[in-house]
Amino acid sequence: MNFGLVGLGRLAAPYGVWAALASAGGHALAQPLPELGRSALASDPAVAGAQAQVRATEERLAQARAAFGPTAAITGSKSESRYTEKPAENMRPFLTKQVALQISQPLLRAASFSSLDQAEAQLDQSQAQLQQSQIDALQRLIEACFEVLKARDALALTHAQQAATSEQLASAQRSFKIGTAPITDVREAEAKADTIAAQLAAAEHEFDLRQQILAETVGQPVQGLTTRGLTGERLPVLPVASIPDWLSTAMAQSPQLKQAEHALLAAVAEVRKAETAHGPTADLTYSWTRSSETGSATSIFPRSAVTSQVGVNVNIPLFASGGTQAKVREAAALRDKAQSDVDAARRSITLGVRQGVSATLSSVSQSRGLEAAVKSGETSLRANRRGYEVGMRVNAEVLDAQTKLFEARRDLSKARYDAWVNLSKLKAVSGRLTDADLAELEGLLVPLEPDAVQRTNRPSREEGR
Repeated sequence: MNFGLVGLGRLAAPYGVWAALASAGGHALAQPLPELGRSALASDPAVAGAQAQVRATEERLAQARAAFGPTAAITGSKSESRYTEKPAENMRPFLTKQVALQISQPLLRAASFSSLDQAEAQLDQSQAQLQQSQIDALQRLIEACFEVLKARDALALTHAQQAATSEQLASAQRSFKIGTAPITDVREAEAKADTIAAQLAAAEHEFDLRQQILAETVGQPVQGLTTRGLTGERLPVLPVASIPDWLSTAMAQSPQLKQAEHALLAAVAEVRKAETAHGPTADLTYSWTRSSETGSATSIFPRSAVTSQVGVNVNIPLFASGGTQAKVREAAALRDKAQSDVDAARRSITLGVRQGVSATLSSVSQSRGLEAAVKSGETSLRANRRGYEVGMRVNAEVLDAQTKLFEARRDLSKARYDAWVNLSKLKAVSGRLTDADLAELEGLLVPLEPDAVQRTNRPSREEGR
C-alpha cells in the first residue's frame, strides 16, 4: 500500500498524471528548502522593513551617545556700514569682519542618560522585531511549500478516483448490457463521474493557486518541489509532558515577548527623561573671537582684536505652565500600556504554545488513525466489489466505498503535512524556528520513484475484481 510519498495506496494516479505534476514544478533539479528559505528572506518586504528599522535605531543610539560629547561651531560675518554726519553730510564707509569659535561640553544633563537607555532598548526591540519577521517568513515558506504538496496529492488522488470511477462505470455498462445489472447502476456511476470531474477542476485550480502563492513567498518560481513529498513513516515526536519545557523556552526566546519587554524598558526610560525636565542643566563653554574693522562712527582708525572666554552655563527650569507635568503623566500612561502589552504577549505565547502542542499531537494521532482507516477502506472496497459481482451489492455501495477510501487517503496526506506544519508553528511561537528546521524538513522530503509510480498505474487484481 505504500506509495513512497504519502501512502496513496494501490488506487493511485496514472504515471502520466504524476509526470504532469512533476513537470508543473519545473524540469530543473529540486531546490532545497534552506535555499528557498534564503530566497524568501531576501524577498520578504517585512524582513526588509525590519532591517531598515534596525539601521535607523542604530543611528538613534549613535545620536544618544553623541549627546555626552562636545560640540563645536565656527561662525563668521562680514558687514559694511556707512556713517553720514550732518549738516556736512560727509559719508564714511566702515568694513567689519569677525570669526568666532564656540565649544560646548555638557556637564550636567540627566536626560541624556535616559535617552541613552531608551535608544539601547529601542535597538534591542528592533532586533527582536527583525528576528520575529525572519521567523514569520520561514513559517510562511513552510506552510506555502506544504500547501503545494497537499494540493498536489489531492489532485493526484482525484485523478486516481476519476480513473477508478471510469472503470466502475464501464463495469456497470457491461453488466447492464448482459442483463445482470439495472440501468440505475449506470446512471449512478455516470453521476459519480460527473461529480469527480467537477472536483478535479477545483483541485487543478487549487494546485495552481498554491504554486502561485509559493512563488510570491519565495520571490521566484520554485523548481522541483512537486516531485517530492513526505514519507508515511516519519511523524513528529512530541510528548504531552513537554508543554512546560516549551513554555519555558518560549518565555526565554520568543522575539514577540522580547519586543514587548524592550518596549517597556524604552517607556520606563521615557518617564525618567520626562521627570528630569524639572532638573537643572550645566554646560562648560569656551569661545574664541577675532574681529577687525576699518573704523567706526567715533574713530577713523582701523582696529583688530582677539578675545577668548571660558565659562559655565547653568539653566534651572522654574515654570512651564504645567507642560512638564503633563509630559510626565503622558509618559507614565504609555509605560502602563507597555506593561499591559508585555502581559498580553505572555498570554498570547502561552496560548500559542498550548495550541501548537495540541495541534501537533492531534495531527499525529489523526495520521495514525487514518492509516488504519485507509486499510479498512481498501478491505471494504474489495468486499463491496466482490459483492457487486455476485449480485449481493449494488453499484451505489461500491461507489460509496470507493469515495470513502479516497477521502481517507486525502485526509491522511493532509494530516501528515499538517503535523509538521503545526510543529513548525510551535517552534515559531517559541522563537526556535531556524534554518536548521528547514534542513530537517528537507531531509524528510523524498523524491518520487518512477518504478514505484509505475506500480501504481492500475488497481491491483484484488481491487479490480
